[in-house]
Amino acid sequence: MSEQSKDTVRDRLAVANAAQLSAPIESEICFLLLPHFSLLSFASAIEPLRIANKVLKRKAFHYRCCTVDGEDAIASNGSAVQADCALKEIVRADLLAVCSSDDVELVALTPGQKALIRQFAHRSTRIAGICTGAYVLADLGLLDDRSCTIHWEYADLFRELFPRAELVDSLIQSDGQFLTCAGGTTALDLMIGYIAEVHGGGVAGDVAEIALHHDMRSGSEPQHTLMRDDLNRVPQKLRSCVELMTDNVSEPLSLQEIAARLGASPRQLQRDFQKYLNCSPLEHYNKIRIDIARQLVCRTSMRIIDIGVACGFASASHFSKRYRAAHGISPAQDRHQMGPNWERVPNLS
Repeated sequence: MSEQSKDTVRDRLAVANAAQLSAPIESEICFLLLPHFSLLSFASAIEPLRIANKVLKRKAFHYRCCTVDGEDAIASNGSAVQADCALKEIVRADLLAVCSSDDVELVALTPGQKALIRQFAHRSTRIAGICTGAYVLADLGLLDDRSCTIHWEYADLFRELFPRAELVDSLIQSDGQFLTCAGGTTALDLMIGYIAEVHGGGVAGDVAEIALHHDMRSGSEPQHTLMRDDLNRVPQKLRSCVELMTDNVSEPLSLQEIAARLGASPRQLQRDFQKYLNCSPLEHYNKIRIDIARQLVCRTSMRIIDIGVACGFASASHFSKRYRAAHGISPAQDRHQMGPNWERVPNLS
């Protein structure tokens, strides 16, 4: 952990210590488990609450698990978690944690369930999006003009579908009453941070110690695997170049424009791409665009022609040709192989 990150963690705990004096006697936490939720993320989020109760020697945190229909929840690994109730039975919650993972775009919420989640937000309940939970919150319009994060596998799709949300490449992101994390063990850091807000840094530190979580993360660290082709080992200027390409897919930049923004020469970028990535800048740019296009083809019901336009291809034929060269099949064939479910993707908003 860098010294800056350590300072950030210390600052968070110091501020949270002051909150302990005004902490509520009990906090109600509700975990909304959506189909195929990440068991790793859920366990990382709920265990700190159990440990906090142990540290405080009382049931300071009451936590329940609910599903949209009250039926048991099935995790992405096939495990079943017993639901305490249906979402509509939750009267109040100090924190509503929306837990999901793969196939979150296939989750169907009824108008009543959508309204209930919005009601929690309007009552200033803290709401957390765990793993891909930010997708649900964004689709309900709750993250418009707010900064948030999501698991890196969904980042490209998220940017395309929810341009009003300000997606940040970080492990944890907080904006007002909304907390989001990238999933996995970052849910542990998110919940320890929440415990610090409610009961102070001393309690949160004890929880981290018991969990053997000695290297607490501030949350501002980037999701390193979001960088394609293991870019951690390449020069910073080359990483910045790839970030520019990723952020400018619908209207691709020329090499000259990229070089000007980075204060480099096109020839230098050409040399760096060949040396570190064994390809030209244009080849890598095309790969990024095709990778994003494939996520949209396989994860959404967007029209193929609209995906081509969104990824900067001038025509449907050009898009199909590039796609087939990269994946061996056309976009339509690729979507068809994913099965009929992709034709029935619900709109949560």
